[in-house]
Amino acid sequence: MSDTFTVLRDCLVQEFDVSAAVVTPGATLASLELDSLALVELSLLVEERIGVTVSDIRPESTLGDLAAHADAKLTDANQSDAHLTDAKLIAGTVS
Repeated sequence: MSDTFTVLRDCLVQEFDVSAAVVTPGATLASLELDSLALVELSLLVEERIGVTVSDIRPESTLGDLAAHADAKLTDANQSDAHLTDAKLIAGTVS
């Protein structure tokens, strides 16, 4: 289980009173009976706690899909940061 999934699970259990027993990677957001407002709140919590924007949360998305999507965005962000650092280092050695 990824750290991202753990954060999602904790958000759902603590903030939305979802039973931990039903929070599994295969559970859809619809199966957790989250309405559209709850989905918006969840996306804001994900952004706050994980540091990535996941604005395309849909009821049919599974928690595993959402965690994988957030993980991919984190990886992309980390790679972009590494490329920027490399570019700054190269620029600093050239000038």
